[in-house]
Amino acid sequence: MEDVRIVAKGRIKDLSKGFRLPESLPFSIYLRSKTGVVENDTLIQCRLICDKEIGDFPVPVGDWTPGKIVALPPNAIDTDKYEIYWGASDNPY
Repeated sequence: MEDVRIVAKGRIKDLSKGFRLPESLPFSIYLRSKTGVVENDTLIQCRLICDKEIGDFPVPVGDWTPGKIVALPPNAIDTDKYEIYWGASDNPY
């Protein structure tokens, strides 16, 4: 089993232009509800490492997604509803 740890992280405050790391480095996201409403998951728009196109992907709320995301298109996640954090297992800088 591969041991994958988050070694770099950050917060995404604005998705109006989308989000990706340099060289399309894969990352995971953590969604934190701003409303206090308990949700198990939500659908987001993203492109995973082996996808050719952007599409819907279910992600947990309040936990790291296991997906290796390479791109979030503009406004893929409602920043009024969620704080969005990214984490990567390689250094993007």
